[in-house]
Amino acid sequence: MRTRRKVTFATALITTWLVFFGIFIEVQYLNYCTICYQQDSFYTVSLERNDASFILLPKINCKENPPFLVVLITTTHGLKEARMAIRQTWGKARTINDKNVVAFFLLGTSASGDQNDQATLVEEHNTYHDIIQRDFTDVYYNLTLKTIMGLDWLHHFCPQATFAMKTDTDMYINPFNLVYLLLIKNITVNFFTGFLKPNEFPIRNWFSKWYVSRNEYPHEKYPPFCSGTGYVFSVDVAQKIQAISTSVPFIKLEDVYMGLCLERLNIPLQELHERQTFFPEGLSFSVCAYRGIVASHQVQPRDILLYWQALERSETQKC
Repeated sequence: MRTRRKVTFATALITTWLVFFGIFIEVQYLNYCTICYQQDSFYTVSLERNDASFILLPKINCKENPPFLVVLITTTHGLKEARMAIRQTWGKARTINDKNVVAFFLLGTSASGDQNDQATLVEEHNTYHDIIQRDFTDVYYNLTLKTIMGLDWLHHFCPQATFAMKTDTDMYINPFNLVYLLLIKNITVNFFTGFLKPNEFPIRNWFSKWYVSRNEYPHEKYPPFCSGTGYVFSVDVAQKIQAISTSVPFIKLEDVYMGLCLERLNIPLQELHERQTFFPEGLSFSVCAYRGIVASHQVQPRDILLYWQALERSETQKC
């Protein structure tokens, strides 16, 4: 009997802790998300566009020199090593098949509140002129807001671009193959591609990084979306998403949010190529494999440099 009571007490204690932990996560989310409002008996969250002036803007004139492809890379203040590796490799401005390709980094303001972080970032920007920044707290839960900021920048400063790509700093991107495949695809309107995820479900496990409560997203299934590790779209799609973003219920998972917007716009996802070229789980390096990809995840800054150098040295190698 005493053992049973102990088990019952332990079960009650664990249950109470889990409930408290779940509430704590919800409160933390709402504290981070400064764009939430309460309606009726549950939280309905909608994206309120941050129309504050940009703090930092890249040096580019899209009217005079329209890029074919703009790569927008989400990053944070502490990831300078990754930014430097990208600047020396796949993120370097270049011309591919007579098409201009440029890359810019997307940031908010430092979550630490340390003014030295901003001063360091400004110094970096004054050297490379490739940072887009707005005044919102740079935390994971604001990744959707960061991505929308990139679309806002495209809309206001570079609508002349043909395509854009959103990706992250722990990625290896093959801009040569991407431009080649986009030219072959030859679709420049209502185009959205990447690693397609047509049958994904919300994760309700509190311990998951991708936990989503029923208050945030009450439905049982997500609309089709592309992995946030890297997706490519025609710039007209960016403008359409930017226009409707205030009316689409907010979700902190930025790739899912893009799927919600595309569903509202009735824009279908498309495969870029009959063979898979996006690898959100990563891909072991070989020269022949990486010649044929567009994006591979989980690549450290040192490896970005090594892979790039290996590919440059083996340009004449047959696969």
